[in-house]
Parts: sequence; structure tokens; C-alpha cells
Amino acid sequence: MVTRFLYVRLLRSLIVFLTILLIVFILPRAMPGNPASILANEYQLPSSTVKVLIEMWKLDRPWHEQLIAYFQTLFTGQWGFSYKYYPRTVYELVMERLPWTLLLLGTSSVTVFLTGVGLGVIAGWRRNTKVDSIITFSAVLIYAVPYYWLALLFQYVFGYLLKWFPITQALTPGMIYRNVFEYVADVLWHLTLPVIAMTLTAFASYTLVTRNSLVDILSEDFILALKAMGLPDRTIMRHALRNALLPPVTMLAIRLGTIVGGAVLTETVFSYPGIGYLIYESILYKDYPVLNAAFFMLSITIIVANLCADLLYMLLDPRIRYTRG
Repeated sequence: MVTRFLYVRLLRSLIVFLTILLIVFILPRAMPGNPASILANEYQLPSSTVKVLIEMWKLDRPWHEQLIAYFQTLFTGQWGFSYKYYPRTVYELVMERLPWTLLLLGTSSVTVFLTGVGLGVIAGWRRNTKVDSIITFSAVLIYAVPYYWLALLFQYVFGYLLKWFPITQALTPGMIYRNVFEYVADVLWHLTLPVIAMTLTAFASYTLVTRNSLVDILSEDFILALKAMGLPDRTIMRHALRNALLPPVTMLAIRLGTIVGGAVLTETVFSYPGIGYLIYESILYKDYPVLNAAFFMLSITIIVANLCADLLYMLLDPRIRYTRG
């Protein structure tokens, strides 16, 4: 049921959305230098060409004019051309990179959620046992490991030393595929290391949150009443799990909300051709149009994901009801 609470959330989300867009506009332009100068240094362009680029990209205009043009391009869908990959359009670049990001983060999100919640449920249900201690200790230990260190370690061990998996790219350069199965196998082969690295570093938080949430729920009065009625453990677990899933569902919604923005660290370490690596390149080259489009899409997906999480709460927990009033 659409309620006043959701209307307030929508209004707050809109304010946050516009604030993020303003920040994305201001911060890159506040950095020293400009895109034309960066490209000139890399490609040894003459000063006359730099001046033409600045005029063509309207970087010599006052900030308020650039701000108006910025909002016009965002909300009309005409995102313009990339500075680094000129004359390719931003839309073309985003649509080219987006499927790889969706594949990487979609696969890792599923594995992280299932693994983390599954281990958290086992640890919470068997609390204060050796199984609980082993799972909790392992999760805390893995949670403390920096992601980039683990990713580089995987690259060195499984990619460089053992040569089991490729350490960069999403496809083997120059490879000719005889059928679709070879193509899919090559994609999955390149996908394995990034997904494993992301799963190992992210599942720990889901495990700990689910475990603690389930332990709290199992001490509630309604669970004690179910046990007193002599109901089987499976039934008690089903009722407890619906309530214990609220925190991990929130975490999953936030993770899915950021999926369009890509995994910048993962895609940079593995040179994976997704949106995250595109954002990294755009920051280096101050490619304003690409940054604007990427964060515009990211802001929208985060807001939508959080609103969907609010609606999902009412299905998981019957105690939560947002009423008009």
C-alpha cells in the first residue's frame, strides 16, 4: 500500500538525487587542469588543437552555462561524446560496457547473498557451538582482508604461477570462436577469478549480519511460543528466517543499486571492461560526459533499489505496516 511514508521517501530520494548530480558536476571541474590539456600531454597535441577542443567542448563557458547544459544532456538522454574516445558517443560506450558489469556484479551478488545468508543461518541456528565459532571466526578473518590485496594475490597465484585462469580482460584477445559454447566458456573462464575474489571479500558481512539477526529473532517471545506449542524446527526456522532476512535484504538492495556503477576496484585490478573501469578511465582523463552519465544511472538505480527494499519489508515481516495518517 502506497503510504505517506513512501511519499516522504520519494521526496527525500529526489533531494538526494539532485544533490548527487550537483556534486558530480562540481567535483571533477574543481580539479586542476582540463580534459583538453590531459589529452594534449598524452598525444602531443599542439596548442591550437587544445584551444579548438576547449571551444568545442564548451569548457571556456561560465559555470552556470555549463550547469544548464549538464542538466539538459542528462534528462534528455543526449549524453554527448566522450572526450577520451571521441568521436564515440557516451551512450555507445555505456551500452558496450554495461553487459559486462551486469554479468560480473549480477553473478557475484547472487553467490555472495546465497553463501553469506546460508552460512549465517547455519551459524545462528547452531549458536554457541563449534560450527558457529568456526563460521564466525572465518567470516571476521576474511572481512578484515583488504579486497585489492586478495584480488592481487589471486592474480599472482592462480593466474601467474599456476596459470589456471586469465588475469585480465573479459575475453581472450584475437581468439576466433567456432560456436557459442566456446564463447561462453571463454567468458566464464575470465569471470571466475573476479567473482571468487568479490565473493570471498563480501560474503563475510552477510554472514555476520544474518547470524546476529537470527540470534536476536530466536530470542523473541513469538519464537518461544512456537517452541512451547511443540512445532517442528523447520516451521520455527521458517518464521524466524522471514524476520532475520530484513538486514541482508537491505544490504542486497544497496548492492544491486550500485550494480550499474560497476565494481571500480575489481574491474581496475582485473582490467575488466565494465562500467567501473570506464569510470576509472574517465576520472584519469576528466571525461565529464562519461562521468555524468555513469553517476546519473548509478543514482537512479540506488534510489529505485532502496524503494524496492522498503516495499519488500512488508512482505517479509508482517509486523511492518505503513498506514496512511
